[in-house]
Amino acid sequence: MMQKQLMISLIIFSLFACSDVEKNKVDPELEKIALPDTENDKATEVNQQLTFEDIPNQQTRYETIEANNINENEVLMNALQAQLLKQHFELFESESGRNWSENDCNLNKVIQVKGEGLRIYIAKSKVGIGEKKNYFPDFTMLVFGFDDEAQATQHFTTLKSAVFSNHGFCNGKTPENIVRNGNEVFYFTTRAEMFRGYINESANFIQNYKSTE
Repeated sequence: MMQKQLMISLIIFSLFACSDVEKNKVDPELEKIALPDTENDKATEVNQQLTFEDIPNQQTRYETIEANNINENEVLMNALQAQLLKQHFELFESESGRNWSENDCNLNKVIQVKGEGLRIYIAKSKVGIGEKKNYFPDFTMLVFGFDDEAQATQHFTTLKSAVFSNHGFCNGKTPENIVRNGNEVFYFTTRAEMFRGYINESANFIQNYKSTE
């Protein structure tokens, strides 16, 4: 009887010992990248997703981009206007502003574009949509001109990061898109989700357009 109790005790002890070993095992790969608690806390804080309401804040950084007054790509603009006319849209230039800004929620940054090279266009449909055909799509297009393609590419990367930050909702719920062609950057926005397809279609047209001249 004594021997039987001893055997049972040994079995129970060995089970607890195995349990402790399993509990204390650490994946070698995870061990390599494990951070002290303070560093983990900092990483969590940095990666915390900001929203439109959170910017600006005390840690927000600011960047200014200067748009240059260059000769616009008339061939591209004429092609876009012809394309929009086929879709029953009228495109006309609005009184150009002198500055425009966009938040980057991922980088906690406000980017401001200003200068003589900022142009604003409005596109309006002549054909209504919806059950009663009483919704007339429209959108706004901003064009930022730069001295050369390298400069445009650099600034486009910065602006694209802002436009698509926080899954594209950093700057509110209004649909947005941004593309580049040559040394010009084209930003689109519209007032309703049902019109998103129109700005995406025009953005794709501009991005993929290649002049034959």
